[in-house]
Amino acid sequence: MSKKISRVDKYDASADAIWAMLGEREYVDQKYQALGDISTSVENFEPGEEATSLTVDRQVPADLPDFAKKIMGDTNRIVQQESWKASGGGYVCDLKIEFPGKPLHVTGRLEVKPTGDSSADWHVDMDIKASIPLVGGKLEGVVQKETLASLDKEYAFNSEWLANH
Repeated sequence: MSKKISRVDKYDASADAIWAMLGEREYVDQKYQALGDISTSVENFEPGEEATSLTVDRQVPADLPDFAKKIMGDTNRIVQQESWKASGGGYVCDLKIEFPGKPLHVTGRLEVKPTGDSSADWHVDMDIKASIPLVGGKLEGVVQKETLASLDKEYAFNSEWLANH
């Protein structure tokens, strides 16, 4: 089994403004600080007019119940890969998140769709999979909750960034 995340964040900014934000290295660095990362290393950042790719190696605090800390630890290393491209007036991203050495991975698709001249929806669809007998589903649920909290922080950060840049 796996846990799913599906949500739509509404922005008061055009899809092109969001695309421009995603292509700024300063945005990438500041976003992960705002999310509370212990450390962040941008391994690959290739912004472009039609495609942008990004690989970030992150160390994050783990606010997890005891059973999950036994599996995941007090902090977690996350390697996040994003491959963005222009698509139908908006932008789509294939997302892959690995937890090196841990039996957990996240895959997904992000999509920024214009809804007007100065508005866009950011669609998030993720699949969380833990390959651990008996407690895998519980771990997926915990990671789902943590991911949703992180997405709330990211939405707030993105909204502020777009309003000020």
